[in-house]
Amino acid sequence: MTSPATNHIVLFQGMGNNERGWARLASNFGRVTLLQQGMIQHTEVWEQGACLFNGPETSVVSTRKWDEATFSALTIRRLLARFREQMRGQPADVIIASNYNMGLAALWLRRRGKTRRVIVLLSDYLPLRGSLAVRVHRWITTRLNELVCRRADEVWSVSPRIPTMRVNPRNFVVPLCLEDQAVPAGDRQEIGYIGYPSADHALEILFEICRKHHIRLNLVGRSPYLDSIKHLAPADTVFHGMLSDSVKLNQIFARCFCGYAVYRNTGPQSYSYYGIPSKTFVYFASHTPVVTTLTAHFTPEIENRGIGCVVEPRAEEIEAAILRLRASFPQYREAIGRFLVSWNEGALRFHQERFAAIGLQLESGAKSDSAP
Repeated sequence: MTSPATNHIVLFQGMGNNERGWARLASNFGRVTLLQQGMIQHTEVWEQGACLFNGPETSVVSTRKWDEATFSALTIRRLLARFREQMRGQPADVIIASNYNMGLAALWLRRRGKTRRVIVLLSDYLPLRGSLAVRVHRWITTRLNELVCRRADEVWSVSPRIPTMRVNPRNFVVPLCLEDQAVPAGDRQEIGYIGYPSADHALEILFEICRKHHIRLNLVGRSPYLDSIKHLAPADTVFHGMLSDSVKLNQIFARCFCGYAVYRNTGPQSYSYYGIPSKTFVYFASHTPVVTTLTAHFTPEIENRGIGCVVEPRAEEIEAAILRLRASFPQYREAIGRFLVSWNEGALRFHQERFAAIGLQLESGAKSDSAP
């Protein structure tokens, strides 16, 4: 589909929702500026499926706690500055902004006449649990999410389980675009993990399995918790640090027969219950099957479509699933290829319908077979 030159779509996003693949898909409908702000700061510009600008990645993880303590004041300030730099006085037709922090920035820009429409993307939900300070912080952020959702033109949620979406009657569950690197099978002898490591991710179990079966482990991500358990990892473990670039990630996971996305806490008291297993989407881009737990609303699709194994967070089940994926990798890889095609066709149709509904000028006769 040819992109109408009159539409300018801006994505205010963080990390974990395949933001770059999403920018490429949305560029079917106009010029897309992706402004990432979270653990990294990054800018890209896309048009008609081609990346016109790919800026550097700057880590801002060192300011994460300060940003959370100030209810994302740094994120909002940085986004507004990047928007001014990239747009150079030109308004956007629509801004798709994640959660309350980026949503507040987008609503401010709409108030100033810098965008016609604001879509708020809800990517997670934080239940009220933890210490008193954590519960108070989560209560406030939930109210802020409700505020931006009420004032948005539409609300897109990654999961129907997120209750905040329902404060706006124009709410929809969005099938996020999934990247497809279309890599050959190659020699898959390794395991990969991506994320912000925490005790909930059961990495100690993975360390023992990799050591027992002499499997090299790749860890993408960084956190104080990971620093505290590094000494438990097998000696040949590769610590890649924080990465977002899809090419670099593919180079890592294209060597892996298994992606790891295990959660110890799988119930509604966990934020993972309300979101999407974004780790698995990164693995699928490299046609890598996953071992995971029954956590998110999406998770049953993994076994239904034969693209991975869903287990209880017990060492023996995790080990058996990893060995099963290694023994039957070709059939899982083929299933992932079919899944990505059908899923992205649906994602493209969704965006075409929603963009038309909010008033973007779309080319007549647009086809839905140009999914990435």
